Amino acid sequence: VEDNCQFMPVEKVEEIAFLASNPKKQRTEVKLSTLSPSEKAEFEKAKQTEVDNWLKTGTVCKILRNKLSAEQILRCRWIYVWKPIEDKAEQKKTGKTRKAKARLVVLGFLDPALDKVQRDSPTLGRQSRMLILQLIASMNWELSSFDIKAAFLQGRTQEGRVLAIEPVPEMAKAMQLEPTEVCKLAKSAYGLIDAPFLWYQELGRTLRSLSFIPSPFDPTVYVLYEPKNTQIAGIIGIHVDDGLCGGNAYFKSKIAELEKIFPFGSKKIQTFTFTGIDMHQNTNYSINLSQEKYISKIEPIHIDATENINQIFQ
Repeated sequence: VEDNCQFMPVEKVEEIAFLASNPKKQRTEVKLSTLSPSEKAEFEKAKQTEVDNWLKTGTVCKILRNKLSAEQILRCRWIYVWKPIEDKAEQKKTGKTRKAKARLVVLGFLDPALDKVQRDSPTLGRQSRMLILQLIASMNWELSSFDIKAAFLQGRTQEGRVLAIEPVPEMAKAMQLEPTEVCKLAKSAYGLIDAPFLWYQELGRTLRSLSFIPSPFDPTVYVLYEPKNTQIAGIIGIHVDDGLCGGNAYFKSKIAELEKIFPFGSKKIQTFTFTGIDMHQNTNYSINLSQEKYISKIEPIHIDATENINQIFQ
């Protein structure tokens, strides 16, 4: 656990302590049968939002069922979770601290090319994250983060193979599908074994088209330079669909271009949680890291010492 770490401009660095571990907070899947009518209504609305995302991104299109073999048509399922609302303004506006989130997930383990498709996709590592934070503090840049909305639905187009899904009722209704039709996957989708890889490829291609240069030491770190000289303008680290970054005005203009291509779900500055770590930038541009909130929520493990000793001597 990284607790109470601090990054400061290089001329002010004193002493920094680190503690490390890799626990990850998981959201618990919700069962609709346990919900009240009003809560079920929230998830119905969330399901419609998800279907709209699939259609807006061109992830699926109609295809006749008899054009495909049975193994090419995969099943899918809904996953429901309560997502915390971190924005205080949104909490005040809605009067809620959480919102319903529905995700339509393909059962990727049914993929006929399960053992053949390339699937590896790098994520931002600890050392690279620390480097990014130190550079942002040293350059007196504003610390910021963002997440990309429906990222896996915007991955590169499937190449060399054809897959489809059995449509859930909500998808069939939205697409006005006949019983003889299914949903062909024109792009990547949640649950496919190569979805992270396809998204990683597409995001990398887009960042390079915006003049970002991938680091030779970490393919998830991209650096931007001023167009007329070698002065660094900003840096960004990618963790799947989340970005951790900082830079000058030119850098911010490029991030704005990125958002036009891939709409952001949220944008935060100076104080936020990134991959489970609470980050806060002070007025002098130094950055504090903490996982105190996470630690305080860990339930202690109670062990009966007497019973344990008796077991040893039995």
